[in-house]
Amino acid sequence: MTALRAARSLLLFGVVTLPGGTLHGQGGPSRWRQEDRLVIADFSHITAIAAGFQGVYVSTPHAIIVWQPALHRWEGPFEPPTPDYLTEVFAALVDPLDNSLWLAEPNGWVHFQPAIQLWDRGATAGRLVTIALDRANPTAGLFLRTTAGWFRVGRGVVIPTPSGPPSQPDAPVTIEEAIRRNPTLQSNSSVILQTAGLGRARFTAAAESQDGQGWYVGTDGAGLFFLPLAAAIPEPVPLGLPSPRASAVFAAPKGVWVATDQVDETLAALTYLDEDLGEIRTLHGSPAFGLRFHQARDLVGLERDLWVASDIGVVRVPVDGSQGEIIDQRAGLPDNRVLGMAARRGRIAVGTAAGVALILESGHVQPVAPGFRRPAYATALLGDSVFVGTDLGVWYGVLDIPDLVLTGGMAESARYRLPVLDLAWLGDTLIAVTRTELLLRDPATGEWVAGPDLSLALGRLRRAVPYRDGLWVAGERGIGYASPAGGVRQVLRVGSDLPGSPLDMAVQGRFLWVGTTSGLVRWRLAAIQP
Repeated sequence: MTALRAARSLLLFGVVTLPGGTLHGQGGPSRWRQEDRLVIADFSHITAIAAGFQGVYVSTPHAIIVWQPALHRWEGPFEPPTPDYLTEVFAALVDPLDNSLWLAEPNGWVHFQPAIQLWDRGATAGRLVTIALDRANPTAGLFLRTTAGWFRVGRGVVIPTPSGPPSQPDAPVTIEEAIRRNPTLQSNSSVILQTAGLGRARFTAAAESQDGQGWYVGTDGAGLFFLPLAAAIPEPVPLGLPSPRASAVFAAPKGVWVATDQVDETLAALTYLDEDLGEIRTLHGSPAFGLRFHQARDLVGLERDLWVASDIGVVRVPVDGSQGEIIDQRAGLPDNRVLGMAARRGRIAVGTAAGVALILESGHVQPVAPGFRRPAYATALLGDSVFVGTDLGVWYGVLDIPDLVLTGGMAESARYRLPVLDLAWLGDTLIAVTRTELLLRDPATGEWVAGPDLSLALGRLRRAVPYRDGLWVAGERGIGYASPAGGVRQVLRVGSDLPGSPLDMAVQGRFLWVGTTSGLVRWRLAAIQP
């Protein structure tokens, strides 16, 4: 082929070949290795499924996930170089020679090789109808049936060439064919496709398992299912989070719990992910009403219960999935709008939009400083005292005293009477997070010291999580590691490192987990620590 003909072919077919991570995907750049950074999002909208000997490939509009049935765990998600690679995918095939994945789009094809993280993409001369491999000639590459005829993409060749059809085609199974071969999917669809909150999903894709023992079925809204042979109802396969907004994160002994907010018709939920993502378990609450809250603002654990600071009060959710309860104004809270919590030694300090209270081990609600009726954004416990982050600095209260008292130097200097959005303990030093800086309370004198302005690097600050001798600090534009009185280091920015604005964080084991407006990010601490 001459250089001129090659140039014309490239213009015609629009071929792109990129290693994974050369450009920014939905979750950011690929300068991070897969084991260093994972984005766990809402994978309930499935566009294509392909079953191979090394796993079941699941395509969503933003990422590819590989489910390993034998290990009961998944790999990925694998993000494409740019988000539009996967938005229109409608069929998929696993190549038996190298376990790579071929994907069909209306006007082209995508090839993904997970072993080397390489993405290829090309366009077709006509609208693509289906794709196929040839069982009689497995080295031939991918066959493309289009409205302009058959084409073929050979191995190591990125430009489709006219071709005849494969002699023994291996094409993706349509969802219609899967339903014909498994009529129980249709007859039981009212049960299978019912989502939390009594919403409705629809079947989108299917593939028979390689061992012939059942079918994988994908939906738009209810996620992935596996239908064993002779079964009437398929089993859900856990993948990702119920909704993308991961608003609160709590570090458990071997993983994390994540509270996701209600988004459109998807109800709020609590999801447990172990640190290696071998177990994913979601608590939805009742089928009709879910867990009842719409937005979570904080999440703590006490005994075997999770406690959610929410827009309807404190929601207690047993981790075994049994019936929980809502603690609100009727139970003694100053306000139903809970802004922050802290748990210690069987007690939970609750900050609301109009005051502070303690939830005792018995479940009884004890008012704290009932004369204080202003917003309490954050709380921290020390002995019998409750430190409270307010719009006028850090105050503290104890039982049987009617109002809060200003702490330390804040009583003498208006310099520190700033809105405090979060409180955290770094050893015995209390750290207060304002919109722009960290305030440090000297445990010996009770005096406060201000650190440098961190908002220049991170935007308006929100959260801080202790780690070693410093803190991970979250702002509207990213997260960074800061020493108590020093500047911020190792900034991870929204759009390039994070898929959305950070809302909460937790350090657990080897990882930093960051809840964002567009999913949960698991960072390997060894890869990001300064």
